[in-house]
Amino acid sequence: MNRSGTEGVGPAARLLLVAAAAALAAVPATGTASARPQQDHVVQTPVGKWGLKVSFNGQTFDSTVQFTRNGRAFLVKGGAGTWTRTGDNRFTFRIAEPIWDSQGHYMGRVDVSQRAVQTGDTFAGTGESRQYDADDRLGRVVHAEDKGARL
Repeated sequence: MNRSGTEGVGPAARLLLVAAAAALAAVPATGTASARPQQDHVVQTPVGKWGLKVSFNGQTFDSTVQFTRNGRAFLVKGGAGTWTRTGDNRFTFRIAEPIWDSQGHYMGRVDVSQRAVQTGDTFAGTGESRQYDADDRLGRVVHAEDKGARL
C-alpha cells in the first residue's frame, strides 16, 4: 500500500477520494459546513478619560476622572484611588480627594466610593462620599450620583 492508501485504485476513484478529502477539510470543526462564526462578547471597560457630573444634596459639580488599565483612578484636579471590574459592564471605584484652603493648607479629604454601570461611552454610578477633616475625623456622609461621559 502506498502513503495515500490509493494503491490499486483507478484514476477516477482516486480523483473522487481527493475531492472527498478536500470537502471534509473544508467542514468546520463544529460539524456543520453552514455554521456562522460566533461573534466575540464585548465587555466594556472604563479605561480612559471621563467627564463627570457629580450630584449630591441637590447640587451638581463637574469633574474629570482618568481610569487606567492597571486599576488606578485619578481626578484631574487632584485625588487618586482605584477601580475594579465587578461584572460585565459594571465596576466600582474609590478615590480620595484632598481639600486645600486658599493658602494651600490641608483641610481634610473626601473619600468617594461608587458602584457604576457602563453603557457604551457613558456610565451611571451611585454611592457615598465621606468628608474628613484635617485630623481625620469624619464630618459627614452624603449619597452621591455620578454621570460619566467618555472624553
